[in-house]
Amino acid sequence: MKIAIVCSNYLNIAENTKKGTEIFVYTFINSLYKYKQDRNLELTAFASGASTLPVRIESIAHEPSISDDEIISNGKHIIFELALISKAFSMQEEFDLFHINIGDGDIILPFIPFVKKPILITLHHIIDAEFTRKYFSLFKNCPNIFFVSASHAQRKLLPEINYVANIYHGIDVENEYAHDQYGGDNIIWAGRAIPQKGMDIVIEVAKQVKRKTCLFGISKHEYLNWLEEQVLEKLDKNKQNANISLELDRERLSLVQHYQASKLFLYPVQMEESFGLVLIESMACGTPVVAYARGSIPEIIRDGETGFLVNPSDDDIRGNWIINKTGRAGLCEGVDRIFSMTNQNYYEMRHACREQVEKHFTVQRMVAEYESLYYKIIAQQRGC
Repeated sequence: MKIAIVCSNYLNIAENTKKGTEIFVYTFINSLYKYKQDRNLELTAFASGASTLPVRIESIAHEPSISDDEIISNGKHIIFELALISKAFSMQEEFDLFHINIGDGDIILPFIPFVKKPILITLHHIIDAEFTRKYFSLFKNCPNIFFVSASHAQRKLLPEINYVANIYHGIDVENEYAHDQYGGDNIIWAGRAIPQKGMDIVIEVAKQVKRKTCLFGISKHEYLNWLEEQVLEKLDKNKQNANISLELDRERLSLVQHYQASKLFLYPVQMEESFGLVLIESMACGTPVVAYARGSIPEIIRDGETGFLVNPSDDDIRGNWIINKTGRAGLCEGVDRIFSMTNQNYYEMRHACREQVEKHFTVQRMVAEYESLYYKIIAQQRGC
């Protein structure tokens, strides 16, 4: 069985990547290579040539698009994505199935009529907009296209496409995310430094609850003005509050020690979260989460057991959670509840976090489900 895994050309697929989808792809390919059940499963990755993967790599250039300032400043990285996709589909006779891991896969849909082999798309980021649903509807009758959701919440955004599975993302729990049963005394937040991830709200909550807070952001070129005005200026104006620190562009695995040494992970996300890798990374280390109950988050966090869920506002009620207050007041209450726990109850919560990840969010479980799905789709297409 020969599988082509089509990735973005924007970044290298490597251990030090900082972008969520590329982190998933790097973990997925390495884990599938390591844990696959069928030794006859052959993998080829379509990615930038400088990617570091244990499988054959097909590329259109050695360096990724982001390494060329002219490409990025002119907003032309999309044409190089198209070139890589075109190369992959031009080689379709070599493969039994294409597995697409580029955003929500929208960029490959116009190629569908020219591809005979089955195409499996993992949905990573969906824009909740009517134009998205209209666009995907144009291809809903194509018989060789299949979708995997990373959470059931995603399906509410695109309800009328051909879902064949829901497969939660997984991480290498045993080798990369050691459990710390005690934790520390600070709040942690990590993610892309964009408005949708709520870093500015974390700062406001940290000031109110007066707890040491460590922020680890991944800067994005298109949001640098927002970062400067809504985050950096706020921190500069409050230099007397030395309890809040910010570090930008730290490598992913170096965050593990900070997850382990934190009291809780605060995640006031402002969008319908498709999955949230940082949540399972934090919980794998034992650190519970306080978060708005948006998108996939209620599927990941068990309210009162691995953290606390909070309704975003009085006009946006997502569930009957333990925390009755909404919005920032609810976040503050969730933080205060965790800090006021007895040691025994808190240690039990940390254990429950680790147990939740071990049961539901490991790479071994994830790759086994994908491998099984590959066989199912190929057999179906062949009429077996």
